[in-house]
Amino acid sequence: MPVRAFVVLVAALSVCLATLYGAESDYPPSLVAPTEPLTPQEQQQRFHLPEGFVIELVASEPEIHKPMNLAFDGRGRLYVTSSLEYPFPAKEGSRDTLHVLADEDGDGRYDRTTLLVGGLNIPIGVTPTDDGAIYYSIPSIYRWTGNVDAPGGQAGELLYGTFGFRDTHGMASSFTRWLDGWVYACHGFANTSQIKGNDEKAFSMQSGNTFRMRADGSHAEQYTHGQVNPFGLCFDPLGNLYSADCHSMPIYQLLRGAYYPSFGKPHDGLGFGPTMIGHNHGSTGIAGVVYYAADHFPAEYRGTVFIGNPVTGRVNHDRLAWHGSSPQAIEQPDFLWCDDPWFRPVDLKLSPDGALYIADFYNCIIGHYEVPLTHPRRDRQRGRIWRVRYQGDQSDLAQDEKAFDLPARSPDELVKLIGHPNLAVRTLATEELVGRKELPPLATLLPEGTDETSGYCRAHGLWIVERRTAGGLPLEVTRRLANDSSPLVRVHLVKALAERSVWPEESGLVDVIREKLSDDDPFVRRAAAEALGRHPEPASVEPLLKLWRETPNEDTHLIHVARMALRDHLLQPGLTSLLTRLSGDADNRARLAEVSLGAHTADAAEFLLTCLDKMPLDDRTPEYVHEVARYASVERSGELCRWLNGTNLDNGLLARDLALAVHRANQERGTVDPEELTAYAKGVARRLLGSDQAAQVQGGAELARELRLSPLLGTLAELAATGSRPAEVRVAAMEACVAIDAPSAVATLSQILSNPTEAILLRQKAAGSLASIQRDEAREALLVPLRTAPDRLAVEIAAGLAQQKEGAEALLAEITAGRASPRLLQERSVEERLRKTPIAELDARLATLTAGLPAADDRIHQLIAARGDGFTKARADADTGRDVFKKHCAACHRVGGQGGKIGPDLDGVGLRGADRLLEDVLDPSRNVDQAFRSTLIQTGDGRSISGLVLREEGAVLVLADSQGKELRLPLADIDDRVLSPLSPMPANVADLVPEGDFYDLLAFLLSQQQKPKEAVQ
Repeated sequence: MPVRAFVVLVAALSVCLATLYGAESDYPPSLVAPTEPLTPQEQQQRFHLPEGFVIELVASEPEIHKPMNLAFDGRGRLYVTSSLEYPFPAKEGSRDTLHVLADEDGDGRYDRTTLLVGGLNIPIGVTPTDDGAIYYSIPSIYRWTGNVDAPGGQAGELLYGTFGFRDTHGMASSFTRWLDGWVYACHGFANTSQIKGNDEKAFSMQSGNTFRMRADGSHAEQYTHGQVNPFGLCFDPLGNLYSADCHSMPIYQLLRGAYYPSFGKPHDGLGFGPTMIGHNHGSTGIAGVVYYAADHFPAEYRGTVFIGNPVTGRVNHDRLAWHGSSPQAIEQPDFLWCDDPWFRPVDLKLSPDGALYIADFYNCIIGHYEVPLTHPRRDRQRGRIWRVRYQGDQSDLAQDEKAFDLPARSPDELVKLIGHPNLAVRTLATEELVGRKELPPLATLLPEGTDETSGYCRAHGLWIVERRTAGGLPLEVTRRLANDSSPLVRVHLVKALAERSVWPEESGLVDVIREKLSDDDPFVRRAAAEALGRHPEPASVEPLLKLWRETPNEDTHLIHVARMALRDHLLQPGLTSLLTRLSGDADNRARLAEVSLGAHTADAAEFLLTCLDKMPLDDRTPEYVHEVARYASVERSGELCRWLNGTNLDNGLLARDLALAVHRANQERGTVDPEELTAYAKGVARRLLGSDQAAQVQGGAELARELRLSPLLGTLAELAATGSRPAEVRVAAMEACVAIDAPSAVATLSQILSNPTEAILLRQKAAGSLASIQRDEAREALLVPLRTAPDRLAVEIAAGLAQQKEGAEALLAEITAGRASPRLLQERSVEERLRKTPIAELDARLATLTAGLPAADDRIHQLIAARGDGFTKARADADTGRDVFKKHCAACHRVGGQGGKIGPDLDGVGLRGADRLLEDVLDPSRNVDQAFRSTLIQTGDGRSISGLVLREEGAVLVLADSQGKELRLPLADIDDRVLSPLSPMPANVADLVPEGDFYDLLAFLLSQQQKPKEAVQ
């Protein structure tokens, strides 16, 4: 901010935002339910469902505690991970468990609960295997082997590790087996993990991602990149994978290899993977997703999506509209909700009997960081599992499912079940057949027919043959299935062939797949594009370009897959002559240039260089220039600079962006800017600094700052000191002066800081800039005005002094001598920085200096109370507040899909209520999510910098400052960095935003209350 930092309205907002329920003690209405827990039988009476549906209790405490993930095996048994320890990992003697629920008498109800593995540590993900189960327990994925009906088997065999667990409400979850033999899984928020299987092929994940692994521990690999905290996976009959996610979009249909939005993370150069939903169901905390692929529910529910919403205590419902191969979720009335505010649906599963199973984390607190993790009402004992089924007429087939025991079925019976209407049954039956010693005849597994049942059989049967037969499906069978009447079969065939490590040239498979780019069905075309991307050949480039060109824009998923496939072709060497030939066509050239941004290779970058002269100069050009400068051979840098100097741009800001693109690329690769670039940048910066337009002057100052253009120092110092210039221009000039020559900037900054007629925000900025200069004259320039500074400026000065030992000692001496207020020591930003410095007997000195002062929290409470009272009396306008949000907050946060992605989305934030919003904004460091803490950095040239670390780009660390602006520091310039307990959001937002604007902003945020749709009665 100036409030742009709501950079983390949210440090305190964490990964789930609001609820609908009431308050408890000091906490606002949305955070802690005011009610006492109900028994399962009492809770059951409080549910609301559509007519014809019933909800039944499957299990509850004391047999299980907090259920996290559910999974079914081939005997219909239900595997449940549950926790007593959450949210704190046990250091020893953990009480967490993996249980199995079984139906002993075949009446469709679970009557035996067995402890399979105890002593686990916040276990989340679980899936049965042929010989037991695999599960996650901090810090790894393990395997249990043995007889589920007679526990005591071998537990604790390490499969994959090691997973980070700094944040315990994501980690490794949602293990989901699929026809291809892989187990798919989610990787959770804020954690960093290094994963490898027995093949020692390691990869790293940070925060939200998805990955897949072999159940035997042999190999794991990343599947998609990004999302914030995915928790919940499911497949549809075509093999499309869906995830539930917090703080980006409630559901995604995931595309293999695509990047999705997260906090402050970039995409791969191709843009983020496409979305499929434009609403958030009243919260940003989503967990569990089911694509309903069965016939037990009425027809209007089939092919729709259910998602768990632990924030609102509802199961949401979306119908899917298809645009080619791309889904669009259409919001439906909520499927289920409960009048008991403790209901927290965190996982959903489609069962073999066609019912919807719900893991209920049952808690009065909505999530992880919303209130302190140590809050005494955080429940760790109770948990329930519910089954929702339709109470209409049951078919004979549905009745037969009650005796679900696949290992007891004959091969012929199993073949019938891979044609079953329920995807859960088909998938489990497929896995059972894959594990059998002998397979049924090929004709039995791949029956002829045009009906849906035979299509299901062929689609699943081809996977069985592919996985069990040496060499996979025979070529003649492959060619026959490639022309199958069922698109479902053609899709699965192409997906199965894509999984092969190689396509021998003599097999002709590449021709088979390439033909499918012209298939009548868009899902087949998409599967073919993905397959070709995994098996690149030069001859596929033109057909992929043709597919992209002919695909309607509304089929976003097919287009993105085609672009990724083309990018994957550009990763291959030896395409220079082909690309040169194809780029003779302007449309081909534009498309190939676009996908080159995702290749990050020297060949692709040098191809881009040949395209620059033939492409229009527009807002996209800096991206192309950056790619060339970052990845082309160093020998080509002179050619790029000559092109740059020959552009003769009238648009000074675009010229600035081109210079910055090259400079940043050089930083990232650790090379020095050539003289030609510096000369070009000087000319552009001089032109901009001489403009009469504030935006151009500011742009020139920013260019001078980043490239440290010392010949412009005098001009910049004059701009900084000129009171008639706009504040944003003067701030940019100050920052440039410090970056170029910090010692010479002291006089200018001191003049601004000491001048009481200057705007307080400028004086605060000058104080912060002086504090970053670790020199005696800079500290002296801070100490003198400290004696007469108004409170809000004094806090900025004191916090700056406290960053280094010499400044901290000087601050304490000033306060001891009575020349500064001891109340400054109670400011959290000051105290925390003092505690990071090596000062002897600090606690005793602080106690002495602050003796007799009222508690610091009292002042914050008074401020919050005063603003709360002021808000009730103000005639605040939410529409005006929208403009305030755009000005101050949108650099970091999104509302309605508009804004930055440094901090969490604020859709639905109004459900928190005014009291909580006031607390988060006015005291942002009270409850900081560790993923949103500031980092204090000391540079080799004596500067001190604070910001939120976003990412590393090559040899550069990228941070966001309190304004949401990105700062770039070469890693080689960093001497030290320390994580702070403070939020990067300014603690003085009340000063930064005028009071009237503050109330309008609060009104706008409170208006973000997308109400969940009521369920059909």
